Amino acid sequence: MKASLNRRRFISGSGLGLLGMALSARNPVAAEQQPAPAAAAKIKEFRTLGRTGFNASDISSGGPMDAAVLRALLNAGVNYIDTAESYGRGLSERVTGTVAREFDRKKLFITTKLVIKKETTKEEVIRRFRQCLERLQMETVDCLMIHSAANVDIVKSAAFHDAAKQLKAEGSLRFVGISNHGSQWSASPELEPMDKVLLAAAADGRFDVMLLVYNFLQREMGEKILKACRENNVGTTLMKTNPVGGYLEMKERVDMLLKDGKPVPENLAKVFASLKEKADAAATFIKEHNLQNPLEIKNAAIRFVLSNQDVHSVCCSCENFGDVESFLALSGTRLDRADKSKLTLYREGCSALYCRHACGACESACPSRVPVNTIMRYNHYFEAQGRQKHAMQKYAQLPTAKADRCSTCAGHCEKSCPYHVPVQGLLTLAHQQLQLG
Repeated sequence: MKASLNRRRFISGSGLGLLGMALSARNPVAAEQQPAPAAAAKIKEFRTLGRTGFNASDISSGGPMDAAVLRALLNAGVNYIDTAESYGRGLSERVTGTVAREFDRKKLFITTKLVIKKETTKEEVIRRFRQCLERLQMETVDCLMIHSAANVDIVKSAAFHDAAKQLKAEGSLRFVGISNHGSQWSASPELEPMDKVLLAAAADGRFDVMLLVYNFLQREMGEKILKACRENNVGTTLMKTNPVGGYLEMKERVDMLLKDGKPVPENLAKVFASLKEKADAAATFIKEHNLQNPLEIKNAAIRFVLSNQDVHSVCCSCENFGDVESFLALSGTRLDRADKSKLTLYREGCSALYCRHACGACESACPSRVPVNTIMRYNHYFEAQGRQKHAMQKYAQLPTAKADRCSTCAGHCEKSCPYHVPVQGLLTLAHQQLQLG
């Protein structure tokens, strides 16, 4: 009991604890335990989804898992649903299909995704797509995406494009799309960043819609891709628009490292030092500049991407009615002066704690070929999206080196990070969390 109290006192008094309390914005209460969103919460803006011509809601549903939550979104005017065969092992597609039957199907745009590899055949694509149709209880899907395309070779996959051509001729598919999370050593030995893959897809001419990473701290890649999409009339949807997610909630991870009040092992203490230094500095900055309201930062982050007219829809993961109401309130909004000030301050004082989604700039420096981008994405699922089981399963299935070896490394990733992120420390903590929960 005494050790537990000492641990809590250490955490709450450290910069890590302050940062976690300041930036944790998730509400874990299940949908059925919350009041339904107010009837006034509605979609206020629709944008043309590139050459598809569809008027998509500016806020859309990403990977729905709860029927009541998805129903609330559609009743409020959300009309774009992003799902995939791998989300919940088909659960997301089944939920989407069940709820969509209650609405006018012609007024909805439904996208699903398949992972395509070098060895994937046309016949396999068709077979798996028809399984998607069965789970969705639909005869036609609006868009089929290549899920997280690993490299430019996958962009040009003859198996995928030949299958799509046949499915379009049959009337079961209307459009083709592509998504990308950045370099993935687990899927390809070639390190090809998100912008290289998606710029190639925009120039290819066969893709109608994209799903990409873009936020106020990860701007450069996204803005190049968005510009190319505008020039090629490709529809754009976004993920990971809030870089101030729960992954910064380090309290629990420090708790695990301390292990009931025991001293942190020497190798971990060394790794932890630079992370703690940056976290303490960020916590001080947050207090000095009154950035302690996590909802304000999150909302400003979403308004940032909505202020870019090259963005057509923002895919949001909603787990409960509180999430629904929060995201719907942002529809049709833009950055104001106060928002810009908050984001500028946050970028100045806290951006070094954000391991950029879809970046991978440090991966080539790792002698163990640890897939930094992929592991940090799984950690984002765990913390920012509340998908703990999914994140742990994905991490356990990684065929490459894991982050268990990062604590004894010389820190090559940190030395090569252009954003001065304490990558080694974040990876070490991510391993503790994804391995143990």
